[in-house]
Amino acid sequence: MYGVELRQGRPDDVPAALAVQKAAFTVEASLYQDPDLPPLRESEADIVADLASSRWFVALLDGRLVGSVRVRPEGRSLHIARLSVAPDAQRRGIGAALLTLAETAAPAEEALLFTGHLSAGNLRLYARAGYVEERRERVDDAVVLVHLRKDLAGTPRG
Repeated sequence: MYGVELRQGRPDDVPAALAVQKAAFTVEASLYQDPDLPPLRESEADIVADLASSRWFVALLDGRLVGSVRVRPEGRSLHIARLSVAPDAQRRGIGAALLTLAETAAPAEEALLFTGHLSAGNLRLYARAGYVEERRERVDDAVVLVHLRKDLAGTPRG
């Protein structure tokens, strides 16, 4: 991943991270024909509020913010959310690198996340990273969430 820097997000990263999130989830929204997915409704203020209980990491490619992920430790679990990579920066390992970093955000026995059932690229990424499907949840006629889990027990922690 030449030219990629991973680091903890800073307050001044919020506008760029929101733009990346909206670009990435607009692609997802087209799969489901739903322009109102929750990540597309978030504002900068929503992200800042979420960061009060979450860790946040960003990826920069040649100095440009191209990805982010949020992680909320809760008990023995890490809840990983809003993994986003700019569409023009995808397929370079940035999402996998952010996911790996998120898994080291805090001591935990498991990592939990979800994605939509039509999000084949996401499902492949998560499977390659060791996530297994736990259950499916129908949200509406178009969207079924696939809940995934990865065992972190025995994984070296950062």
